[in-house]
Amino acid sequence: MKKALTTSFITGITLFIFSYAMIYLSIYLFPKLAEEYYGPAFRISGSKDWMFYVHPFVLSFGLKWFWERYKGLFEGNIVLRAIEVALVYGLVAMVPVLWLTFSAIQISLAMVITWLLYGLAQAFIAGLIFAKLNP
Repeated sequence: MKKALTTSFITGITLFIFSYAMIYLSIYLFPKLAEEYYGPAFRISGSKDWMFYVHPFVLSFGLKWFWERYKGLFEGNIVLRAIEVALVYGLVAMVPVLWLTFSAIQISLAMVITWLLYGLAQAFIAGLIFAKLNP
């Protein structure tokens, strides 16, 4: 249990750093897309901002549970196993939610695609850590 908690926290911290870096990288690489966040579909600040900072930890604990339950199904080296985790997470969790999000609020397809790529990258990083620390 202690190893699972430690691995989840290491993954959460890593994903937090990745998320924070991606904020600045996305502003630099996609300035028009970053401007879309200032539209009426999103609030600029509020009482729920803390949820952004907790998200990497929620994701890491959820993916850790998934990893422990199904890691025997993922074959190959560390990178291939991480890719499989990312693809399963993307298809099972991300695509349905992003489909609903795109249909419900006024956002561009480019934003939805970048969210999908971002989610796949997060799951890939988590998969790498899990495959390395708890094969």
